[in-house]
Amino acid sequence: MLKKHFNVIMKRIDFENEKQVKIVAGLLVVFFVFCATTSIAIKSLTVDESVYIPAGYSYLKTADYRLNPEHPVFGKMVLALPLLFLNPELPLEKPTWIESAKMGNNIPNYGFAADFYAANLDNFFPIVFSARLMQIFLGVFLGVLVFSWSKKLFGNKAALLALFFYALSPNILAHSRIAALDFTLTVFVFAAFYFAFLFTRNGKFLNLFLSAFFLSAASLTKFSGLFFVPVLFLFYALYFKRLKKNKPKFLKKKNLLSYYAFIFAFIILLLVFFVNAIYAFDNYNKPNYYGIIPARMYDGYKFISSWVQNGRQGYLLGKFGDFIPEYFLAAFILKTPVAFILLLSFSVYVFAKKRKLDSFAVLLPALLFFVAISFFSRFYLGLRYVLPVYPFLFVFASQCTCFPAIKKNKKAKAVFVLLILWFFFSSVSIYPNYLAYFNELCGGPSNAPYYLTDSNIDWGQDLFQLMAFVKQNNIKNLNLIYFGWPYHAMFFPEARYDPEHIDGNIAVSIVKITGIFDKDNKLRWLLGIKPKAKIGWSIYYYELK
Repeated sequence: MLKKHFNVIMKRIDFENEKQVKIVAGLLVVFFVFCATTSIAIKSLTVDESVYIPAGYSYLKTADYRLNPEHPVFGKMVLALPLLFLNPELPLEKPTWIESAKMGNNIPNYGFAADFYAANLDNFFPIVFSARLMQIFLGVFLGVLVFSWSKKLFGNKAALLALFFYALSPNILAHSRIAALDFTLTVFVFAAFYFAFLFTRNGKFLNLFLSAFFLSAASLTKFSGLFFVPVLFLFYALYFKRLKKNKPKFLKKKNLLSYYAFIFAFIILLLVFFVNAIYAFDNYNKPNYYGIIPARMYDGYKFISSWVQNGRQGYLLGKFGDFIPEYFLAAFILKTPVAFILLLSFSVYVFAKKRKLDSFAVLLPALLFFVAISFFSRFYLGLRYVLPVYPFLFVFASQCTCFPAIKKNKKAKAVFVLLILWFFFSSVSIYPNYLAYFNELCGGPSNAPYYLTDSNIDWGQDLFQLMAFVKQNNIKNLNLIYFGWPYHAMFFPEARYDPEHIDGNIAVSIVKITGIFDKDNKLRWLLGIKPKAKIGWSIYYYELK
C-alpha cells in the first residue's frame, strides 16, 4: 500500500517542472525545520554547548576571548548572535571569570557557565532556544546547498533525493538543533567546496571569494577546519582542465599556473586577514606569533594539540582502547540508516560504471577527512567528529537516480522505493531522540551501550525528560548519577547525587554505566539488570534494593 502511494506521488511530480521541484524541496526543508525545532524544548543542554553559548556571548560583549580557548571563536560568536537581542547578564565579577584567563585549564570555563545560567535562570529557555535556532538557520542554508549541488551534477530527481537524505538524516537532525561546533563546521566546510565547484564552472570572482571566506570560517570554528585548506587546493587541481577552459575574466594572464598561484595566494591571504580581523580586539597580553598568528589562537591550538596527542580512551563493542582506527567506521555503520548505506554502496557502483570527475570530486573531501580522523585522532568521543562527511555523501549517493535500471527495471525500482521508505521510517521512529539513533544492525538504541557510548547516545541531553518522568510517576528520593553539568542541580534540586550508594530509585546516565570516566567500571553491572524505564535512551531508571 505504501509503495503504491509512493509511486502515485512520484508520478504526479513533474521533474522537468522547476516550480514543482522547488515546492517539493520547500516541503522537505519545512519538514526538517519542524523536526528540529519541535524537539528542542524537551532536550536539555548538552555538555559542550553549555559552555559554547556563554563563551560566544562573552566574545561579542567584551571582545575578551578567554573562555574555551581550545576552539577558535567564530563559530561560537555566530551561534551567540541572537543573545545580543536578549541581553542576558554576564557575571564578570565571579572568580570563575578571572580563573578562566589562565590558559590550559578549562574547568573554570564550565564554572563560569554555571554562574552565567544561574544569573539568567528566568531566561534560560530563551537563551538556549535562540542559540539553537541560529544553528537550525545554518542547517536550512546547508540543505539548500546540498540540493543545489546535486541538481547541478545529476538533475532534479537527484537533488530531491539528496535533500530527502539530508532533511531526514537522524545524525543531521541531532546536531543541527544543538548549539555545538561540529555542525557549524560542517556547514562552513561544505559551503567552501560548493562555491569552489561553482568557480570551476563559471570563473566568477565572487564564488572564489565565498569559497575562501567559508574555508576561513571553518578554520575559525574548529582547528580541524584547517585540514580542509590543502584539500581545497587538491579539489581545484582536479579541475585543471575546466579551469583552463573557463578562464576567469579578472586575471590578465592566461596560463594555468597563474590561476593556481592566484587561487592559492588569495585563499591564504584571506584566511590570514580574517583570523587577524576576528582577534584584533582580543585583550591578550602576548604579541602575535610570527607577526601574523594571534597569540590567543596559537596558544589555544597548542593546548588542544597536547590534549589530542594524549588522547582519551575510546569505547567500542564493549571494550576500551587507546588507539582504535576502526572506531569512526564502526560508528558510521551503526549510526547511519541501513537504507542509506545500501544506496550509497549502489552509488559507488554507478560511479565505477561512469567514472565522472564531478562524482569523484564531491566524494574526495569526505573520504580524505574520514581517513585522517580515523588514523590520526585519539579522541573517540562520537560520530560527530566526522559529521562533515555526510553532506558530501548525500550528494554523491543521489547519483543512483541516474542509473537506467531504476527507471526501466521494475524489480530495481521496487527495491529503490522500499529503501526510501525504510530510510523514512528509520528517521521518523526515533523522533525526538535523534542523538540516540542506532540502526537495525545492532538492534537500535536499546542495545547501544554494548557498542558505543559518549555523545553517540548520551551527551547529557535528557535531563528535562527525566524531570517530566519523575513528576509523572511521583518518584521520591531519586538518586541521580548524571553525565551533564554544570547546571543540573538548578533544575533538579530535589534529587540526591550519591554515586557511592546504589540503591533505591536511581537514574543513571549511559556514560556513567559504561564507565568511560571510571576505569574501575563500578556501575557496569547495571547493564545486566533490566531498567524500569529508559528516558530518551540516554538515562536508565532503576528501582533497586
